[in-house]
Amino acid sequence: MSKTTRETLFTIGYVAVGLIAAVAVGYLTFHHRFFHLPRPMLPFLVVGLTGALIYASVQMRGAGFVGLMVALLFLIQVAMTPPIRPNSLLYAALYALPVGFALAAAAYVQKALVRFKFGRFLVMGLIVGAGYALMILLFLFKSHVDIRLYTIWNQTFLGAKLGAAMGLGFELIDLLGPRPHHEPDYDRPAV
Repeated sequence: MSKTTRETLFTIGYVAVGLIAAVAVGYLTFHHRFFHLPRPMLPFLVVGLTGALIYASVQMRGAGFVGLMVALLFLIQVAMTPPIRPNSLLYAALYALPVGFALAAAAYVQKALVRFKFGRFLVMGLIVGAGYALMILLFLFKSHVDIRLYTIWNQTFLGAKLGAAMGLGFELIDLLGPRPHHEPDYDRPAV
């Protein structure tokens, strides 16, 4: 099987697992209300999709694609925030940057802990939970709202559940076999 085919299959697997994890955590958190569009279902699906793409790019492509995936998360957040107001871009950035970089950091930690075949998902849950905590702190600070521990804990726990569920799925996909690694093309002539 060619490297490109394996990368494609692993990426499809990561995306499927990310979306399944997002739906499972969203449904367990919100029950039947989860399926109301656009919220709360759409943000879960967006994080599941971008988290899977970030994980796939870290595992197989390298750092260049991670920034692109965080930018994609930002643009989707902007699109999900109708109508466009002066603060829409700021609020989209307050969401996308902490959550996106937490997903990237968690993917890099998972890659660094590759010796451990199982259990890395807990670390991913902690890192994504920290990203959600930072995100809600920034929202509360920007909105000049009283910072309540209950609100911060809810978002942190939600992020931890989502990160752990995605991490568990990614670990299961990685157990299927060795994934293709990013290697520079030395065979290709320089342009």
